[in-house]
Amino acid sequence: MKTLLIISSIILISFQIDRLLTNYFSGSSNETTLFDNAYRLSPVTPNSTTRYAVEAQASKKNEPVVVSTYEEEVEIQPEVKTVQLAAVSLTRNQKNSLFHQSVKESGNFIMLSSLHFNFNQFEKIDTEEFNTIMDFADLLIFNDSLKVSIAGFTDNSGDPAYNSYLSHLRAQNVRDYLIDLGVKDQQIIVSANGISNPIASNGTREGRAANRRVEMLLMK
Repeated sequence: MKTLLIISSIILISFQIDRLLTNYFSGSSNETTLFDNAYRLSPVTPNSTTRYAVEAQASKKNEPVVVSTYEEEVEIQPEVKTVQLAAVSLTRNQKNSLFHQSVKESGNFIMLSSLHFNFNQFEKIDTEEFNTIMDFADLLIFNDSLKVSIAGFTDNSGDPAYNSYLSHLRAQNVRDYLIDLGVKDQQIIVSANGISNPIASNGTREGRAANRRVEMLLMK
């Protein structure tokens, strides 16, 4: 009986060995299948293997090589940040503009002066108006708790978008004068108002000249 069991065991073992060897050399072993499955399920990353596979496929089709990488995604981020910063800047300008107008209407300020510009001009300041800027600068430098709101305006001639930009240049130019004279940047509030809030009729030459201005509000 024992002899029959031993012979049966030897036959079974031989059969298993023969089957494993046959599968191994035919390329269909369980180990090979498991390895293939693991490779297919592994996450694809932008490495050299992926790149070479894409290049090989492209060369067969005579197509340009296009490889997506994480670096390309990172490079997009500064553009998104730029857009976000532009939106924040626009909101700040709106707030500064509303603040300037509310202080002006309330009368809660120390001094208000207007500087006037010729048509499409933003840099040239005559002697009298430059003296006004110097007066503001003296007060701001002497007392750094004071602030000045600089608001640029235009008449209604031309494109509204360009007028908004022009009003910004006018206000920014006055700000630069104050900075050069020694006023601290944190004491200055700047806003571009374009054609909004005219102080005279744009239907006359005199009225348009009055609207081409920069208002300076000195306040605590």
